[in-house]
Formats: sequence, C-alpha cells, structure tokens
Amino acid sequence: MSSETVDAVFERCVFLRGKGRGSEKALLILPEVEAKKRVENSGPKPKTRFIMETDDPEMYSRFNAQKDRWFRLIPNKSVAVDMLCRMWEEPTDGVIQAFGEDDAQD
Repeated sequence: MSSETVDAVFERCVFLRGKGRGSEKALLILPEVEAKKRVENSGPKPKTRFIMETDDPEMYSRFNAQKDRWFRLIPNKSVAVDMLCRMWEEPTDGVIQAFGEDDAQD
C-alpha cells in the first residue's frame, strides 16, 4: 500500500474544495501516528486483537498453520504469544533488512 504525503493530500483537498466538495466528510490518517498509537495501546479499552492482511492465500494458510502449531504445543496462550513476540523482537533491524534483501534477490 502506498501512502501520499501530507502535501499531496493537501493539494487534493484544495482541488476538491475547488470542485465544491469542501463540506464533505473526510478523514486524514497519518500512518506513523497510528502505528505509535497501536504500540502504546493505552486508553480505557486497550486492544487485545491482532489482525494482519497477508495478501496471499498460501501465506495465510502457512501463517495460520504455524500459529495453530504454537498454540497446540504451548496450551497457555499468553505464554505462546509471548514466545512468538520474543522471536520477532530478537533480530536487529539490520538483520531483518538483510534477510529481506537476500529474499528479494532470489
């Protein structure tokens, strides 16, 4: 998913206002701000549900098979989720980027 800059959105808003659409409801989402809010997860009702779009039916199947395997082998869901999270936290950003570059070259 590509994102527009605030400047590009502003120009589009100017165009729409010029077409008489300035009173329509609109929503500006800043992805980095939203990501920060998800990480903080504060407020009166913190979220507990994680949803991810895989963009690929085979990857969806693979992801769910492995999730189910972890939850089957570690019946305590909190422990299983903690283990999975620790595995995602372990590699440095550089290691993750290098892995992505290696995969792109294949």
